[in-house]
Amino acid sequence: MTRPWFLRNRITVAFGLTTFLLSIALSVPFGWIVHATIQEEIHALAREELEETKAYFADRSPSVEEFAEAARGMSADHRETPLAWRIWRDANGEPWGDFGAPDLLAVAPRTRPSHSGVNGLNDDVRLATGALDGGMTVAVLLDASLQSGRFARFLLAALAFTLLATAAATLAGHILGRRVSGLLAQVAECARTEEAVDRWPSPGSAPQEIQAVVQALQDTLRRIREESENASLLISGLAHELRSPLQNLMGETQVTLLREREPAEYRHVLESHLEDLGDLSSVVDNLVTLSSLEEVRRRRSVEHFDLAAEARLRLTREHKLAARRGVGLELAAGGPLEVEGDREALLLALRNLVTNAIEWSPSGKSVGVRMGACPEGLEIVVDDAGPGVKPSERERIFRPFYRGVAANGRRVGFGLGLALTHSAVRAQGGIIEVGDSPLGGARFRILLPTHGRG
Repeated sequence: MTRPWFLRNRITVAFGLTTFLLSIALSVPFGWIVHATIQEEIHALAREELEETKAYFADRSPSVEEFAEAARGMSADHRETPLAWRIWRDANGEPWGDFGAPDLLAVAPRTRPSHSGVNGLNDDVRLATGALDGGMTVAVLLDASLQSGRFARFLLAALAFTLLATAAATLAGHILGRRVSGLLAQVAECARTEEAVDRWPSPGSAPQEIQAVVQALQDTLRRIREESENASLLISGLAHELRSPLQNLMGETQVTLLREREPAEYRHVLESHLEDLGDLSSVVDNLVTLSSLEEVRRRRSVEHFDLAAEARLRLTREHKLAARRGVGLELAAGGPLEVEGDREALLLALRNLVTNAIEWSPSGKSVGVRMGACPEGLEIVVDDAGPGVKPSERERIFRPFYRGVAANGRRVGFGLGLALTHSAVRAQGGIIEVGDSPLGGARFRILLPTHGRG
């Protein structure tokens, strides 16, 4: 099972560990350089004192007292670095004299060295040996404690810097982690509430990456909530609108079955049922199309067809509905109207628009459908003689299940036709608008491009 972890802890550890490792990685090479420099300085000082001693014996044969005085002078020149000398006669290997710091002489070699050069006796003492004029050998001892102390202080400073930098980076990581975690927790809390995304606290001070996440989450939640609201609206509206016709069908059927009837009566009932079932079928078609609108937009079939010819063929059912209502239906098309688009969606939208006009128009009046070319592409105008649409309602009538005040108390549509028409026209790249008709009712005007969206 995966153990839970927190982003703020990971950021804190990452900052501290990265800074610590980086400080160590920088301190190691610098420490090696400092150590090598100090060792070279010590060796150079030891060689310098050896050469100075050789130079003193080069042109004279000093006595022990004379060299003792010279040794005190050389020691005075390097007060911070104690020096000592031990000199042997080469002829018999006997010591000629000891000079300088007693502590260094205590660790000096007892016998004459057989080699020349600079060597280390221990961590702090360096030994430089060489031959002198006059048949003698000298060993110069140098106490490098001061130089070694400088390296130790460097190591201590490097360690202090590493710890301080690590602590500062850890604190910075902790602050940043808490800040980021707090912002994400705030976003999560907002996402869990029912509050509208537009009223979320603004993450203006957050990094751009978090602002992008918040914006994407807001967009996603907004779409989800809109789709949820639309789904609830569709379900409630559909249940409300289907209940009445279904109850009518059941009631009429039950009344018909109460006694034996003539065949003509049964035929009349079946014809009435067929009309209601056709209306219900249209509701289901509209509902399916509207519910899957996004999928229809992505995958719709684009065809090249004559809209005028298709309208004459597909509006048969609407002509019958108009005849039953006592409403005239006039279709005028100015020649072939070639268009590229989703044939079924556009024709279903047109049929819904015409059906809506017939439903609103009183008996004895007419519905006019006019189609023709215009500078913008293709124009479709549907006029009715109904009560019209108030200016305050002209934007809202395209919402699913929105219905204005019914004329003469009559039920008007199922609330899906205009919503589907609006969506189909927008998907085609066109526009739809509603205004006043010369016939006294509403005029719906559609403008479509002759070439649909790709």
